[in-house]
Amino acid sequence: MAVIGGGPGGTCAALALVRMAKERGQAIEVVLFEPKDFGAHYNQCAGVLSPPIQGVLRRELDLSLPPGLLQRKIAGYVLYGEHEILDMPVLEDGEATHAVRRVQFDRFLLDAAEKAGVQVERSRVYELEFGPQRVILYSDGGSWGADVVVGAFGLDRTVGEALADRTGYRLPPSLETLVTKIHPGGLEHVPALLQDRIHAFLPRLPAIEFGALIPKGNHITIIIAGRRVSVPDMQAFLDLPQVRRLLPQDRAIEHHFKGAFPVGPARRPYGDRYVTIGDAAGLVRPFKGKGITSAALTGIRAARTILDLGISEEAFRHYYAACADITRDLWYGRAIRHLARLTSKRLSLDPILQQAHRDPTLRRALYLCVSAQDTYRNIVHGSFRPRLLAGCLGSLAGWLGSRAVSPRSRRR
Repeated sequence: MAVIGGGPGGTCAALALVRMAKERGQAIEVVLFEPKDFGAHYNQCAGVLSPPIQGVLRRELDLSLPPGLLQRKIAGYVLYGEHEILDMPVLEDGEATHAVRRVQFDRFLLDAAEKAGVQVERSRVYELEFGPQRVILYSDGGSWGADVVVGAFGLDRTVGEALADRTGYRLPPSLETLVTKIHPGGLEHVPALLQDRIHAFLPRLPAIEFGALIPKGNHITIIIAGRRVSVPDMQAFLDLPQVRRLLPQDRAIEHHFKGAFPVGPARRPYGDRYVTIGDAAGLVRPFKGKGITSAALTGIRAARTILDLGISEEAFRHYYAACADITRDLWYGRAIRHLARLTSKRLSLDPILQQAHRDPTLRRALYLCVSAQDTYRNIVHGSFRPRLLAGCLGSLAGWLGSRAVSPRSRRR
């Protein structure tokens, strides 16, 4: 069995295959292809672990994260409009979220996979052939045969297009990300960095849909996302007054890293002898975080399907149905994304944040949206009552009215 990609989804799928096969008394060979050397190379990600992931790893794979991997416990979230700021401490009934260095997390999982008996090939897959009995994978290290391929390659175009050439698969729609970091105090751990809060922005900058500052152990990770984002866009974000106030004056940026994340499902994410998981399948809630959790869960579910039901398209239809908790949420996430864009770009987030200061239900809903503590579906059904919507519309109407009045006032 072949797994393409050594991120959380791929390693969890490989680990689950080996572990579950051993429990069943089956002997299988799992080969995982990952060209990156985690330590020198990075998977671009905000590096925030939402609460469910530790339970998933412990329950499904018998893995516990070493304490040193969790660099900072997140104490809350701050959401910014043009002028308004909403500080949202962690809810008393909420679970802990932690910031990690993604490269260390990926290294930990890949080491665990190797120790469990997964064969890790440090080469890049660039072509696939589907025969009646086997799939042939062509990599930088040679060719390999496998009964089934698990696609955990994220949004990698080389593998995605190779799979598309042989099947009906198409990569999911996505947004670009640009990531950089700043070390405020050298390489030493910085206590209470950014007050241990994640700072989230929906700026009016045309190219950027959202940006965030995330405190790690000794540095701040800065991420922006949009259809096409560039270094000048990052500089424009860093120059926003509200962002500038949070960063050291002598900030030094050495590198920028490009990435992407899906905002919708892939086309034909599975078929005979292949299944995609995580980002490659588009099974991630947009703007929700939980990308690592979703990748791990879908990888484990794909492994269970392979061992329980087989490797046919019909078998993987059951896998996709098992991911309904994610797929049902995609449409709610898309609707909230468009609503957020409309509000922040065409109107203003300020009146919504003002209303949230007055309305604890709205404040809780916004907290749940940015913290990944609940699904969009549950948030919509549990929070968006007529009274809450009326309050938001009233605040927006008041904002629009003030804008309409102010020009006449100036003329007088």
